[in-house]
Amino acid sequence: MTPRSAPKRRPGRPARLSRQGILAAALVLLEREPDEPLTVARIAEEVEAVPAALYRHFSSLDELLDGVLDEILGGVELAIRRRAAWPEQIRDWMISVRHHLLRYPAALRIIGRRGRTSPSWLDTVACQIEILERAGLSGAELARTHLWITETTMGLVMQEASLALTDQISGARASLAEMSQEGRARLAPLMPALARLAPDAFFAFAVDRAIAALVDLVESKAR
Repeated sequence: MTPRSAPKRRPGRPARLSRQGILAAALVLLEREPDEPLTVARIAEEVEAVPAALYRHFSSLDELLDGVLDEILGGVELAIRRRAAWPEQIRDWMISVRHHLLRYPAALRIIGRRGRTSPSWLDTVACQIEILERAGLSGAELARTHLWITETTMGLVMQEASLALTDQISGARASLAEMSQEGRARLAPLMPALARLAPDAFFAFAVDRAIAALVDLVESKAR
């Protein structure tokens, strides 16, 4: 007896298509093909739907991408130890942002797009502001410090996402012979130590230095 073929699915009405399922499919795409832009067409293909079907769950592409970013960054605030001292909470924030964004490096491209910053990212940095307020900062000093911590974290993450630290060191070693004699004399002696640097340890070093400077700033205000 010939098996019955499965009934054809009507276009645009995949079984159990949901908001959460769409977001999960977008995350799969970001992990599987991080260099490709995240578009409605690609997400629709992943969930076996027509693009219009996604707009039954999201009013716009911005809302969809904000939802994706919220899924990625939602764990940042949860990683901050509520009973820890404020310097350790800043450390938790910086390390957690790096962890979540390096898992989905393509998300860096959807934080800011078409002159718009994702509110999901702004919510993530807002919890950092709350910590700095508890440290005693306010006004212009709070604004400068918040931007400094944010830019320090994101600068390191973006560099690491675009070119892994080990690849940076390997590339530098490969180019030593093409450097000027003076530049090579300065850099070459550092190469063995640079080659031993682990990405996590280097990021921790940068975090330590930032927090030490931040503690000095807060303590100088108290004197």
